[in-house]
Amino acid sequence: MPSGLIIPGVQVTVVKEVLPQQLAPSGILGLVGFTEENPNKVVRAGSWSRFVEVMGRASAYSLPEAKQALDNGVSELVISPLRTGAGVVAKVALPADTAKPANTTGFTLLARTAGPWVNGLMVRIEYRQNLDPTVISFDLSVLRKNGAQDELLEVHRNQKLDSLVATLKAGSAFVKVDESKALGWPLAGDYLLAGGKDATVEDYAAALGRLREEADVDMVIAAVQDFSDRGKVARIYGEVISHCNNLSAECKGRIGFGQVPDTGTAQDNVQLASNLVSDRFVLVAPNGVVGAVAGLVGNLPYFYSPTFKQVSGVGELPRIGVEDQKALLTGKVVPVVLERGRGTIVLRGLTTDGDQINVRRVADRAVRTLKMIGDLFIGLLNNADGRTALKQKLVESLVQMEKDGAIVPSTDGKDPAFKVEVYSSQADFALGIVRVNMAVRPVRAIDYIYATITVQV
Repeated sequence: MPSGLIIPGVQVTVVKEVLPQQLAPSGILGLVGFTEENPNKVVRAGSWSRFVEVMGRASAYSLPEAKQALDNGVSELVISPLRTGAGVVAKVALPADTAKPANTTGFTLLARTAGPWVNGLMVRIEYRQNLDPTVISFDLSVLRKNGAQDELLEVHRNQKLDSLVATLKAGSAFVKVDESKALGWPLAGDYLLAGGKDATVEDYAAALGRLREEADVDMVIAAVQDFSDRGKVARIYGEVISHCNNLSAECKGRIGFGQVPDTGTAQDNVQLASNLVSDRFVLVAPNGVVGAVAGLVGNLPYFYSPTFKQVSGVGELPRIGVEDQKALLTGKVVPVVLERGRGTIVLRGLTTDGDQINVRRVADRAVRTLKMIGDLFIGLLNNADGRTALKQKLVESLVQMEKDGAIVPSTDGKDPAFKVEVYSSQADFALGIVRVNMAVRPVRAIDYIYATITVQV
């Protein structure tokens, strides 16, 4: 504070108003799974090209949820790779073609990253008929069994032993040569990759833990690959729920997403959902669409419901009949279905405790707003003016939420969209405590229309 004036004049003191920073955009997805590149830290990607650049080409297949989420408009991906050594890498040993001169061994191919994502893919070796018989080369193809016709995924033509390692390292999204083993001419034929295994529950929990420091993440997916053990799947998704609950206690509320196994009935999936009841978890059916649903939710304004909204990039889905749709919705599982005239849509956006996804997101937004504004007033609340200023800032933010349509008055107009109370009792004041009571009424999606038509004569 400058000293008082001696000579008559004007002294001006400028006080900077407390101005909250802008909240991070909603729709930032934390993604846990197998990646080709593993920097052992959290990596961010806001576009598909960036994701492939930092995570590797194979990650497009080992973590398909990333492409789905970006295709459906998620704001940003925050990737937490599973640790190096998690799971088991699939491989295939190609036997030697002993007809080749001085050839006693073939070679072994490994998947680019661990996990069962490549199990069942086929490697085909076909030798070329070169004009010079002393020149030996072959084509190496990677295919997926698809009914009566095999689907070609990639082909590397005219390969020789001295160039194979470098070619696959630079150009394949699926396989690489096991350089710890001998390298020789392989026998022509078809060979299946096998042996890839998913990570443990503890591996997924550890990778989720790295997302704790990413305060702006508001959605989480654990990209499980092996759904054969429903008990293990439930435990991994239980870790997701625990993570979301723990972070909500730190004012970093987030919602977890999971998907049903690729086998089993609607009743089996409802049973899985009954073991994962939470207002912070969404279970999606069928298998293979969870990234798209999370991307859609992330693309929508936080107070919009995904009900009857279209998703893209999911390919052809198994049909869910009307009776199964009813069973899934009753069991709090979110069906994604093909609706004539509307495309592929989310039938209804629910958490596994039956609440609407957008209601939870609005509540989380209010919590983040309170935390952000409250942090600015720490140390400034020791008088009534400071507490009044805090209340005014909170009211200002909530009025904006009401204007946006995120919170609404009661339908009869008697109860406001929000209420705020800031106070400190004498006992609280002695302990340095100011209490804030805040009530908000999130907007709800209207999912049903009941109509009565009177036919007059």
